[in-house]
Amino acid sequence: MADWDVLTASEEFLADLSHKTQENEGRIGGEFGGPGVVKLSPQIAVKLGHGITASEAATQDFAHKNLDPSVAYVPKVYRYFRSRSASEYGDELGYLFMEYIPGQNLKDLDMESLVKLVPRLVNIVTSLGQISGLTPGPIGDGIPRGYIYGDDGAKTRLNSLEEMNVYMNKRLVSYNQFAKLRRGVDCNYHIDLRRYPLVLCHGDLCRRNIVLRDDGSLCLLDWGFAGFYPRFFEVAALKCILRPYDKLFQGALESATEAMMDLTDEERHDKKLIMYVRTANLRWSFDGPTKEEHDAFIKNLERQAGILPKVGFNSPDQVAAGVDKQEEPDSISQPTVKSD
Repeated sequence: MADWDVLTASEEFLADLSHKTQENEGRIGGEFGGPGVVKLSPQIAVKLGHGITASEAATQDFAHKNLDPSVAYVPKVYRYFRSRSASEYGDELGYLFMEYIPGQNLKDLDMESLVKLVPRLVNIVTSLGQISGLTPGPIGDGIPRGYIYGDDGAKTRLNSLEEMNVYMNKRLVSYNQFAKLRRGVDCNYHIDLRRYPLVLCHGDLCRRNIVLRDDGSLCLLDWGFAGFYPRFFEVAALKCILRPYDKLFQGALESATEAMMDLTDEERHDKKLIMYVRTANLRWSFDGPTKEEHDAFIKNLERQAGILPKVGFNSPDQVAAGVDKQEEPDSISQPTVKSD
């Protein structure tokens, strides 16, 4: 039993404990270079990193309370805060303390066992689709994140389906012009999502985010990409996370999920359009960074590498014309900074 209480311990203590445990015992989850998951005690784990937000914590808490645990269990959220106290560079990190769930992560399961789990995973999607919402995106007015939105998320709140339409169609304009300029194809893609109800989507149903518990039940982790969207967003996300070594499992899950949903022709068409939105988000910057974002980026480069490269961002006019991002200096890899 831990000699500290996650509900009452100071933020400074918990942040320091999280980093020391990660340094001494390593992570139990998280991708290389991204947020980490650390086991702090037999009952408690913490997810920590720059991209860990209050809306992720709120969405996980909502799912814990509303998703039928006999279909899939969601770890209970104990606490969330942001702090600079234990960060190596003094930047602010998010800390999400939750229930630790023992079991076998699906990334460690053999393919034959994985394929047998597909019907149960489709049942999870079915159950999520029965939980409806009124506002797109995560719980708590957070910024939507996930594969559709590119590496940095939407970078703006989408407070209604009308606002979501504006966001999507701005990117489709660029995609249409790209298709015309580069491929000689006349496109006039335009999307209207107002016809669809919003349901809870997980947005990242990859193997590493699912645990087979010791009692045979399933647990669903990592709610950072989750939110309320038209139901076919879940199928689109599955297509985004398809990887060569997961082709059999992920392909089977995608096909079974789409068959369960029995998508209409309109849904299939609009699913294709949001994949074009994803293409636009990955290919171009929109409106460029703010001065504060630009200055923070340069400061981070100076701190980590001692190099001050020339930084070029596309203008909105370049984006609208389908112009690719400028080539970056060979000496350093510059992340793309985007905003709506």
